[in-house]
Amino acid sequence: MKAFRPFLALQVVLLLVALFTSAACERPPDSTSKPVPADLQQAITLLSQGFEAFDTKKVLAVYADDFTSGTGRSKQGVGEVLKRLGANNVTLAVEKVDVKAVDDTQAEITTYMRLRYNDRFRDIGEGEVVITDVLSHMLRKTDGQWGIYTDKRLATYREGRFGERSPNVTVELPDQLPTDLEYLITVAVQPERETSYRVSIGNYPEDPGILPAPDIVTMLPEEGKLEARLLPNPQGLSEMVRVTIIAEDFVGRRLGATTISKLVPGKQRTKRLKQPPPSPQPQQGV
Repeated sequence: MKAFRPFLALQVVLLLVALFTSAACERPPDSTSKPVPADLQQAITLLSQGFEAFDTKKVLAVYADDFTSGTGRSKQGVGEVLKRLGANNVTLAVEKVDVKAVDDTQAEITTYMRLRYNDRFRDIGEGEVVITDVLSHMLRKTDGQWGIYTDKRLATYREGRFGERSPNVTVELPDQLPTDLEYLITVAVQPERETSYRVSIGNYPEDPGILPAPDIVTMLPEEGKLEARLLPNPQGLSEMVRVTIIAEDFVGRRLGATTISKLVPGKQRTKRLKQPPPSPQPQQGV
């Protein structure tokens, strides 16, 4: 089975800026007492149906022509990524929708989504990757039609578990990208007897084209906890931190692996990229 491209999913999570199920759309808004206009509700439903069917025509009908995502992608870039998603065995679900604000011409919506797909990790084999994403997106009404004109990623948690003995891992990061020269990351593993753990840690742009090599590769201390420091990007933009833990027996045989990626929120891009980041090359669980 052909391995799924891990960072394609990360790119798409950012771009799926308004995926709703019909049931979620019918719930009253959680954060505003003002009723949702009927035409806005129709736009949300159209968008929901489009994403569930990977129908780019329906989805892009709810995007403004001048749309720019929080990482600088255009409306066309959304369609291109959605097409690539549709070619893979990915499932999408919306767990909660908050209408944060709405008036006659503007709307702000927060969506809590979950994305699942299967991937491979080297010689350990296949496993499931689950991404939980929280997105804020802004819509405006122009000439009687609602359109998404920008978005912002608020939180992301991605976890992949591979093999029969994938480690139980927790990762602690700052809630906001600090202005200091470095920031602390804490990795903790629930250790098992006669098992050692190899740790890889790296940070990279929120919407990467190519997965960079990790900054730190080391063995986990015997107590099962590692503290490390990472250098933030000089622009102060939101970035992802990726942690990979490989469990090994006393002869170095791989027993299982867990990969975790979390967003560290920072600044958003203010200008559209001249060209979207290139599509990542196929990789087997890194």
